[in-house]
Amino acid sequence: MTVTLQDAQKILGLSMRGRPVIGTCVSQDWRDRVEAFLGRGLPPATSNTQTSGVPLSWLRENFGECPEDANANTVIFYCRAWILHLFGSVLFPDSTGDSASWMYLPYLTDWDTAGGYSWGSTVLGFLYRNLCEACRRTSQNPSIGGCVFLLQVWMWFRLPVGRSQTLDPRSWFEVVGHRLRPTAAYLWD
Repeated sequence: MTVTLQDAQKILGLSMRGRPVIGTCVSQDWRDRVEAFLGRGLPPATSNTQTSGVPLSWLRENFGECPEDANANTVIFYCRAWILHLFGSVLFPDSTGDSASWMYLPYLTDWDTAGGYSWGSTVLGFLYRNLCEACRRTSQNPSIGGCVFLLQVWMWFRLPVGRSQTLDPRSWFEVVGHRLRPTAAYLWD
């Protein structure tokens, strides 16, 4: 019994079809890429910085609320920051939980192609890798990374012991003639 690709698609609503998301090589110019992606430079790295990611606290401080008089470019930068924060805190959190990896930036730069990737399989693979790392006896950090939300909701579906009660069906909203369907996680609040 394990989390499957279908579980990831039904629980998270992410596509399991599309182009694969493959890791990119670590490069020295990742800070420049982040600056181009977000429109602002990151704070200088300190000597105890052990990650090549964007600090989530920095994202919250600098992009916490979009100004009401923002122009279209500013709104795009705030949207990108929100998605990067979502990636770093929900879909692809590392075991430290304090940074969003820059390696997904090439896949998020173009809004028209970002939805054409198999994000469901990427999230599931990342979760498996982090579960494997956490189980190793030689691991220096036994914390779990990966999409723990997926794992938690999957357990509520499969293991009746200690799960929350499901909610009664609630009304769902429509968007210009299209009825959207909630994900399977909608059963729990």
